[in-house]
Amino acid sequence: MKLRQAVELYIQRKRDTGIRFNDPAKQLRAFLRHCGNSDLRRITVVQITSFIQGSGLRPGTWSGKHGTLKRFFEYWMLRGHLKSCPVPLHAPKVPQTFVPYIYSRPELRRLLDNVQQCQRVSSCVMSAVTLRTLLFFLYGTGMRVGEALRLRLSDLDIHRGVATIRGTKFYKSRLVPLGPDVQKAVANYLRSRGRRNHHYQPLFQSKSRKPIDLQVVDKSFVRLRELAGVLRDEKSAYQPRVHDLRHTFAVHRLTEWYRQNADVQRLLPALSTYLGHGALHSTQRYLTMTPELLEEANRRFEQYVSGGVDER
Repeated sequence: MKLRQAVELYIQRKRDTGIRFNDPAKQLRAFLRHCGNSDLRRITVVQITSFIQGSGLRPGTWSGKHGTLKRFFEYWMLRGHLKSCPVPLHAPKVPQTFVPYIYSRPELRRLLDNVQQCQRVSSCVMSAVTLRTLLFFLYGTGMRVGEALRLRLSDLDIHRGVATIRGTKFYKSRLVPLGPDVQKAVANYLRSRGRRNHHYQPLFQSKSRKPIDLQVVDKSFVRLRELAGVLRDEKSAYQPRVHDLRHTFAVHRLTEWYRQNADVQRLLPALSTYLGHGALHSTQRYLTMTPELLEEANRRFEQYVSGGVDER
């Protein structure tokens, strides 16, 4: 069987089961372009590894490509077209070069202060109050941008101060408490919309009262951070992103716990659950993300050594 036929049949059979299968289909067709339409049995580990590694891609992308190809080749192996699966057992290990941007509090204020100017063009899909509330909400809750954009009014209990995240990144639902400042900001935002709010409507809406696409938020944020002058100092292909508000929330929370002499190791699993991480190590990486946080951790360690803090 030729690779092209195997790819198209596999995609069609997946979609026949009701799966959208868009991203895996793109990856498989990219793999076909990478290898050419050779015989399925002649695909080598070298070709697969070369495709998975790519160039300039993030580890999450490598992992996704590895999983897609592994399931593809196992499918045809179980149907007798291959004797073994040529995909390496594990995705290739590569050094992590991307570092999230952690906003300082003055930078956060500059971003919020420039929202009005950023959204003053009539062609903007979002109003200024919507973008400002969304940014404040993301920083105040640590939610993923997609999670916030999928929220409906029925997911929000503004009086109890709780939001319900449904169908998250790891297909789990979780409750996210809202602080008093976030509750107040959301309540003011809902009042500013001027019409009756139905429970099935998105919490964050465009000017035409439709759901907001992630791409719209990303484009608006690029314009906003340029207006606010929030940029990386070094020459980097990665500039600050709206998703980095989530990382900033986590780092600021940990820094504050250290300053309050709280038991950070005991609280870390709670933060991991709050953020919806699949594993604790995803949260632990924040512990060394900024010089300020490292300084607070070192101060705590010095207190512990001198007998000033009980680190049980």
